[in-house]
Amino acid sequence: MAQIQSGLDTTLATVDPTTKALFVLPKGITTVSYDHDDFTLDSFERVRVSEPNVAFEYLFANGLLAGQWEGTAYGAGTVTQNTTAWTTELNTTTATTTGYWAQTYAHVRYAPGFSTIFRGTFNFNALATGLTMRYGMFTDQGTFPSVTGDGIYLEAVGSTINIVVRSMVSGSGIETRIAQTSWNMDPLNGTGKSVVNLNWTLTQHLVIEYQWLGVGTVRVGFETGGSGVVWAHQFNLVNAISTAYTRTGTLPIRAECFSTGALGVAGKLTLICCAVHHEGIIVNRGWRYFSGNSGTALKTIGLTAGSLYPLISIRAAITNDITKRTTFIPTKATIMVQTAATTSVVMMWALVAIPAPLTSATFATATTSSNVAIDTAAAAATAVTGTIIASGILPNAIGLHTLDFLEQMDNSIRAGQNAAGTLTITGANVVCLAYGPLVTTSGVGAAVAASISWKELS
Repeated sequence: MAQIQSGLDTTLATVDPTTKALFVLPKGITTVSYDHDDFTLDSFERVRVSEPNVAFEYLFANGLLAGQWEGTAYGAGTVTQNTTAWTTELNTTTATTTGYWAQTYAHVRYAPGFSTIFRGTFNFNALATGLTMRYGMFTDQGTFPSVTGDGIYLEAVGSTINIVVRSMVSGSGIETRIAQTSWNMDPLNGTGKSVVNLNWTLTQHLVIEYQWLGVGTVRVGFETGGSGVVWAHQFNLVNAISTAYTRTGTLPIRAECFSTGALGVAGKLTLICCAVHHEGIIVNRGWRYFSGNSGTALKTIGLTAGSLYPLISIRAAITNDITKRTTFIPTKATIMVQTAATTSVVMMWALVAIPAPLTSATFATATTSSNVAIDTAAAAATAVTGTIIASGILPNAIGLHTLDFLEQMDNSIRAGQNAAGTLTITGANVVCLAYGPLVTTSGVGAAVAASISWKELS
């Protein structure tokens, strides 16, 4: 045992030589070093002393909530919310080419210079020939299942467990796949330095840590309980490749379960919980501020009580799939009532996420430097429905009303794309400023104009 002593040669502590977190040097030498193979350092060689910043979290007890997850059946596959175990299950049938995939609309914005950590708990339940299951931070923008996309994930193909880096930097999908027996830090099959042997029919806790900056290190491991996080494999991507290892570090969370052959028993991937952390509180992210208005023509609002009618909507711009992985937050809006409704009524306003149907909507980029597009053409006589994320009451009176969305500052609208890399008029990343009568009225609706301001990450 090594000793830590004061200047009076008094023993202050002893350190077991098998402990790799801290190396204690001989007396008189003040240097302290840390082991990069355990969880003491983050991927940027910082000692883990700061509280991580939660960039995304999700408990699968809720199933796949609309607006947060996109999920699609493959063949006759299904998704099941297990209300007893509080989990979500992606299922195949016993037939070939069946299954289900799920992906967050939110693409967790990469913060340059900060280590990003994904943690996901799950159960593969049973491995079988003809069954593939995947879980991690990655995309598939082709015809599922394909290799068109970017990211890092854990994969079970039959009885083989792989760690995979997927990349589109060459213009087509390329994957680097490392089987468990070849993991370079610990194979976690009982033969590694941790002596941990993972049982893939039981629940597991996956950890993916990466630095991006286009070029960086990726580590994948598992929380093991008594042994803490044990790193399984590290991709050394500095001074080793000729370009970035993926096109972006801004990625969604994704899970897949599908059959490639006939199965004796249907496959099932059980999802329990997931979170993405940034190592440290990120401030001064380089927010940019923009604004748009409803145009030169006033909008005459419909008269149905309790209905909301679109004034102006914003969403991510359609340029390429990397740009669309942005984050924007509405900051304020104004509603100018030029002509009040002919019947004296109480009016209401709302910010509506996932608005539909947005009849006649046409989105166009707000400015050349913005990643957000706006719509001013949706028919104000056709009500929209969706998830109201902010609302208020206004009088039916001519004048200017200013709306402050301070409470929205922490409610980031992560304007991600869908998995195919396309955006629909009523997609989960659309936010609409809407206005309408709270109670029954008749006659002619109010004629109004509106503007909305937002901030977005550069």
